[in-house]
Amino acid sequence: MTKAVDSVTSQASKYCEPSAAEKQKLASIASQVIGLVRNFRSPLVAGVVAGGSFAKGTWIRDDADLDIFVKIQPSVDKVEFEKLGKAIGLQSLRKFRTRLRYSEHPYVEAFVRNVRVNIVPCYNVEKGSWRSAADRSPFHTEYILSKMNKQMKKEARLLKKFLKSVGVYGAEIARGGISGYVTEILILKYGSFISTLQGIAEIAKERHVISLDEVDNDILKTFQSKIIIVDPIDHRRNLGTAISAESLARFILAARAFIRRPSLEFFNRIKYRKPRSHQINSNLLIIEFEHKYRSPDTIWGQLKKTLSSVSKQLELAHFKVIRATCITDEKEFACFVFLLQSVRLPCYMERIGPEVFRKKESFDFITKNSKDSLLIWPNREMRLMGLFKTRITNAADYLYFLLSERAGNVGITRGLREDLQNGTLKIYTGEKIGMIKGIVRDAVNDIISTERFISQ
Repeated sequence: MTKAVDSVTSQASKYCEPSAAEKQKLASIASQVIGLVRNFRSPLVAGVVAGGSFAKGTWIRDDADLDIFVKIQPSVDKVEFEKLGKAIGLQSLRKFRTRLRYSEHPYVEAFVRNVRVNIVPCYNVEKGSWRSAADRSPFHTEYILSKMNKQMKKEARLLKKFLKSVGVYGAEIARGGISGYVTEILILKYGSFISTLQGIAEIAKERHVISLDEVDNDILKTFQSKIIIVDPIDHRRNLGTAISAESLARFILAARAFIRRPSLEFFNRIKYRKPRSHQINSNLLIIEFEHKYRSPDTIWGQLKKTLSSVSKQLELAHFKVIRATCITDEKEFACFVFLLQSVRLPCYMERIGPEVFRKKESFDFITKNSKDSLLIWPNREMRLMGLFKTRITNAADYLYFLLSERAGNVGITRGLREDLQNGTLKIYTGEKIGMIKGIVRDAVNDIISTERFISQ
């Protein structure tokens, strides 16, 4: 396998390594932006530094963002911190098209010579005295620079490209995947790209621990996630919290598949294998609608919460949800896609009651259901049974009812509730799947197809 792996990774490295021209361009933009930010004079600003994959030298060719961190004095309160952070970003990048983005606190994004630049405020604190989520970032940069040699940076690029190709790179809410920093930690832990895949492929249980240092067991016990990755600059922080169970599972399966059969396909976008049966399409339930613009983290958080709530309501109405996903263009359009066991229910449904030996429970079941049931009888196991007419047998009809009349009572966030009721709502099943296009098609593919690496 070694020769095959070496051949594949050698070729893949060519996809990952930035050109000299790209390095020069990014360095020029970083210098320009840092200069613009430093022109904002304030005694409350303690320094300006570059961060992220550019500063660490681990970005993938043609795929770099520039993160510029503005260190603000710790004496500044949270409200003033946010105001100052926005003012610095908007003022410094006023020559470019800017927009506010939000994580724990707002930051400013702009494109400078077609490169995304983020101006992110953080507190100028000592290690461990964190006041905002961004405070650790400059320490992350310093740590990686102090530990990674040139070869390790190449290995980190390979791993990032691999993760992107299998669809699990990025810690944002939309993805729930592996962040750039976690990727670098994995390379430091295992030493190389292939050693990382071998380590991940052998994960045999939940709450697997990855740490570069010895960590107190009492701290590890406080972490509740499918995988535990200890932040080396803050042992009380679990980097695995942001990784979804699905992303972790895909990472493990993709690692095993690559080890079994190394291929350059793992460094290009992994294609889907279509389902063997077209009948599966007719069991799709799709919700489309337009939404007001808000930050990506906000809209994705609302969509994922609503996806969970609607799935639960479908289950309660006896529509078995096999898989579900959501997607948005992060501007004005979003959709939910559900794969149901069936989009139609039978006209009549059974309801199981208690054993007849349980006198009070039996009486309560009969009293509660005698009016609405068509039949009540004891079965062979001496349990009471009820037969009821199904009020709504079509899943699309049920969702129209749910979203129009009960949207405020089923866990849908207020902002999204308004979007769902703004007159753009469409609910339909997947019989005419050939007519579905754009991001809806992407979401449908995600639901009804198997990723190639799983079936290799």
